[in-house]
Amino acid sequence: MNHAVTHSVMFHHFHDEIHPPAQGSLSESNFREMLSWLGKNYSLIGANDYKNKFESGILSNADICLSFDDALKCQYDVAVPVLEEFGLDAFFFVYSSAFTDNPDYLEIYRYFRTSSFDNIDEFYSDFFVIVEQLDREAFTNHKSLYKKMDYLLEFPFYSENDKWFRYLRDQYLGSVRYHEVMNKMMSVHGFVVDDEKKNLWMSESELRTIHQNGHTVGLHSYSHPTQMSKLSRLEQEIEYNKNYEHLSKVTGNLIKVMSHPCGDYNQDTLDILNSMGIVMGFRSSMSITDINSSLEIPREDHANVFKEMNQ
Repeated sequence: MNHAVTHSVMFHHFHDEIHPPAQGSLSESNFREMLSWLGKNYSLIGANDYKNKFESGILSNADICLSFDDALKCQYDVAVPVLEEFGLDAFFFVYSSAFTDNPDYLEIYRYFRTSSFDNIDEFYSDFFVIVEQLDREAFTNHKSLYKKMDYLLEFPFYSENDKWFRYLRDQYLGSVRYHEVMNKMMSVHGFVVDDEKKNLWMSESELRTIHQNGHTVGLHSYSHPTQMSKLSRLEQEIEYNKNYEHLSKVTGNLIKVMSHPCGDYNQDTLDILNSMGIVMGFRSSMSITDINSSLEIPREDHANVFKEMNQ
């Protein structure tokens, strides 16, 4: 790895005796080892220090920080205590629908895949069969198109099934049909959303505690669209304004930072964020290491760090 460019390391899922292991999740000991490794190989600094140095134009290429997406409860339970051990503050990028009675189902679907199947490929096998049955000709045509692409090349830790699933979800099915397929699968497996979502996200009081303990809370949209760039400018404005209103109310602070959900955005997105006074934004990969604007800082997925650590 050893990228000669300043960046953030991005985290999502952790596991312990309460939160089950998931694809790519880290244990407390994994995380502790990773922070030690990062500290030896980079200049690992806190989020506040990173933001101040960035705004002052004095970040070095060796400087990196830590960021956590999606306000997951497992982050609060497993990762935050380790951050305190190391005396590190981090960025926490939060989408607001997770705190409502009608959250976006992205995380719920991920938990379903984790808890209702022996492994992720068992889920994919069932999912692909159901999608193919919807329209065999269209499915075959899309598979032919997909095979000609280097889809999600910037995410080398994704398996071929991971990529094909995401292609079908985002490029073929669209949100309505995807939700129909997933809801059908959850019904077959007896997965009850209201019973299972209790331990998925932080509470507002836990998010407030994170802010009060010196971590930096930032935008991640309201409903976490997987392809923000496909939304109209007005739809994007609503996503970020609702997110901003919620997080500023919870923290009592102006929100100044953000990360792009799934790394997807367009010029409208950047214009909206600039008009809102957002001073720093993070992408979701290292596929482009040039920092073209203050809202396009690269991030390395922790899965790539973990792979290098264990080589």
